[in-house]
Amino acid sequence: MDNLPRIKRMSRLLCRVAGLFLWSIPTGCVLFWAFFNHLPEAMTGPLLIPGRDALPLLNRALCLAAALLPAGVAMYGFLTLRRLFGLYAEGEIFSRRNVLCYRELGMALLYWALATFLHTPLLSLALSVGMPEGQRQLTIGLDSMELVTVFAGLVALVISWVMDEGRSIQEEQALTI
Repeated sequence: MDNLPRIKRMSRLLCRVAGLFLWSIPTGCVLFWAFFNHLPEAMTGPLLIPGRDALPLLNRALCLAAALLPAGVAMYGFLTLRRLFGLYAEGEIFSRRNVLCYRELGMALLYWALATFLHTPLLSLALSVGMPEGQRQLTIGLDSMELVTVFAGLVALVISWVMDEGRSIQEEQALTI
């Protein structure tokens, strides 16, 4: 178990980083949409509808609501990572709680893929609210990142099943005389 001190040390660090991301995500979303009209064009250009220099408050509020869907899922994922690395920091490596964290992480990745898929049409609707008839937009898209995220989520779920099986075998061996 020469790696255990290193695992604990890195896990404490990663637990803090996950906690930082947990709170930075919603803060960043709120700040982005609150100050959208004052940001450089490099950050806002792809989102602006031609013929519109700035977004009214209603549009920005709706865009924030659309952005909070994947942000909420990301927060759930980072909360799960924080809990997992907290267990590792305590030296708890193969336990039922670790297995549950991996299962939740796999589900968070699957939810993330769904949330990012839904985010695109919701954002396009939010951006075009208030536009004259015929200029409103609905964009639907699926890209390779959603597919990769689904794959990663399924991998994490399978790993949780393998870890649960290993945990079960380890508990049986500990009880065998």
